[in-house]
Amino acid sequence: MINVFLVDDHSFFIQGVIDSLKRYDETIGISGSSTTCRETLQQLEMLDVDVVLLDILMPEMNGIECCRHIKEQFPHMKVIALTGEIDPKILLEMWLQKANAILLKTCGLDELVSTIEGVMRNRMIIGNGVPDFLIHSDLPEGKVPQLTRTELEVLKLLGTGLLRKEVADKMNSSMYSVEFHCKNIFRKFNSNKINTIIAEARRRRII
Repeated sequence: MINVFLVDDHSFFIQGVIDSLKRYDETIGISGSSTTCRETLQQLEMLDVDVVLLDILMPEMNGIECCRHIKEQFPHMKVIALTGEIDPKILLEMWLQKANAILLKTCGLDELVSTIEGVMRNRMIIGNGVPDFLIHSDLPEGKVPQLTRTELEVLKLLGTGLLRKEVADKMNSSMYSVEFHCKNIFRKFNSNKINTIIAEARRRRII
């Protein structure tokens, strides 16, 4: 049984999803729901949850910040971001917070169910109709950049949100050394945009 928790500021949307998922009640259960992110974080501490269906555009604390807190406090939980907006910048920010999937709120039930099952198999999923927010570089799709152990460590630390100076301190290294490794990472990914590289590395499960 996959236990799902729903987060959306519109209760009628939550109820619609709950009603739709009833036909899959042998494999998917509803652990709970909330209309605010703050309440969500409180409830997740008390419930058995595998997957969180999370609306990105929430009042007060938005879905991006909520996703970050979920991943920090409950790293075993999968997050499927749901959005009615297709602003690539917003979607990229959600992806950088380690969302496991992003779906349009208008997606069909079959796509929603297959995504819930997919993230539980550790798949990273971009739903139908979601724009190419990763802004792919010219790196061929089948080619995985070969990073050294140190380059991989630098990229992982940058992926946690640390600045380069903080990465240097964390690694007991110099800024010059970190800059050197960053230049090599940029060259191997054929891009000088660190957010794009981090998102692409996560998509390819390099980090």
